[in-house]
Amino acid sequence: MKDLTLADLCTLVVDCKNRTPPGALPGEDIAGFAIGTPNIVNGRIQLSDAKPVSREAFETWTARAIPQAGDIVLTREAPVGRVGRVEDGMRLCLGQRTMLLRPNERRADSRFLHYFLLSPHIQGLLHAQASGSTVAHLRVGQVRDLRIPRVPEVAEQHRIGAVLGALDDKIVVNERIATTADSMCDLIFQSRAQQHTSVPMSQLLQPILGGTPDRKNESYWGGIIPWASAKDVVNATVGVVTSTEEYITEAATQNSRAKTMRPGSVVLTARGTVGAVARLAVPSAINQSCYAFEPGRVPAAVLFHMVRSASESMLGMAHGTVFSTVNMKTFDHVEIPDLPADVLETLNGDLASLHQLIVSHLRESRQLVTLRDTLLPQLMSGRLRVKDAEKIVEDAT
Repeated sequence: MKDLTLADLCTLVVDCKNRTPPGALPGEDIAGFAIGTPNIVNGRIQLSDAKPVSREAFETWTARAIPQAGDIVLTREAPVGRVGRVEDGMRLCLGQRTMLLRPNERRADSRFLHYFLLSPHIQGLLHAQASGSTVAHLRVGQVRDLRIPRVPEVAEQHRIGAVLGALDDKIVVNERIATTADSMCDLIFQSRAQQHTSVPMSQLLQPILGGTPDRKNESYWGGIIPWASAKDVVNATVGVVTSTEEYITEAATQNSRAKTMRPGSVVLTARGTVGAVARLAVPSAINQSCYAFEPGRVPAAVLFHMVRSASESMLGMAHGTVFSTVNMKTFDHVEIPDLPADVLETLNGDLASLHQLIVSHLRESRQLVTLRDTLLPQLMSGRLRVKDAEKIVEDAT
C-alpha cells in the first residue's frame, strides 16, 4: 500500500455544468435523467424523483463526459460528500453541485472506490477540504488532489467491494419487494375506495400537529424516542419511518407538543416539501412541520392509504397549483372515502398482511445497513480480513 491522490485512481475527474438541466417538454423524446444532490441518498443514486431530459439537454450536459456504469458521482456542495455509483442501464446527466469520477480499472475497483469514498476517514478528508463563508463546497482541483493514505491492490479491492456490495444488493432486493407490495396495497385500496362516497377529511380524521422541544434544554435531546421531522417523512423508504435522525427524551414529550404517536400513525408533511406521507413503524414524536393521524375508527393499514390518496388529490387541487403549506382548514377541503365499518375491517385485513411484509423487509435492510457501515471502516483500515468479512456477510444474507 502507498499514498496516492484520488486522481491517481481515476481516468477522469470532471465537474458538471454549473446549471440545472431543463426538464423535457411534453412530446420531446426522453434521452435520460438529470440528477442532483437530492437524488444521491445513502450511497445510492435514486431515480424515482429524477427529472427526465430531452436529447438536446442530455447532449449539452454530458459534453464533458457521458456517465457510464461504474462511474462515481460525488456531490461537492449542499451537501459535500454524498457518493453514488452509476449502475447498468442508467442514462444520466449531472446537475449542478455534482462531479463525475471514472475509476481507472488498472488502479481501482469501481465498487471499492465507491465504498472508499463513503468511509468515515475519506468523508472526513473531504469535509476538511471544503471551504466557503456561507455554504461549504469542494473545488474540482481539491478532489483531484485529495491524498488518500492506503489503497490495497486491485484484486483485494475487488474482494472488499464484492463483500460490501453483497449487502447492498440484498438491500436493493428488499426494497424492490417492499415497493411491489406497496403498489399492490394502493391498487387494493383504490378498487374498494372508488365504490363509496367521499367526505371532507376533517369529518373522519383528527389531525395532530407536532412540536419541537426546547433546543436549549439538553435533557430533552438524545433520548430513545424517535422524533420525526419533515425530512424523515420525505426520505422514508416506501413510506415507512423505522428510525429518525434525532431522538428525544420522555421529558421532552411531557413538556412540548412533540407527543409520542403509536405505531401505525400516519404523518403528513405540512411545510417545506408539502404532502409527503409516511407511517410510523415504531412509537415516535413528530415536529411542527407535520400533522399526524392516529388509528381509530379508521384502522392503521387503511389510514395510511387514505391519507396518501388524499394528499395526492390535495397536491393537484387549485388548477394544478400546490399548497405552500397545510393547515387545519385544508382538511375541510380535501376529501376521503367514507367506508362502512365492515368494509374497513375487511380492507384493513387485506392490507395489513402486506404492510407487515413491507416492514419486515425494511427492518432487515436497516440491519444490513448497520452491518455494512460497521464492516466498511474495518475493511478499509485492514483491521478486518476480507475472509472474515465474507463469512459475516454470508451468515447475514
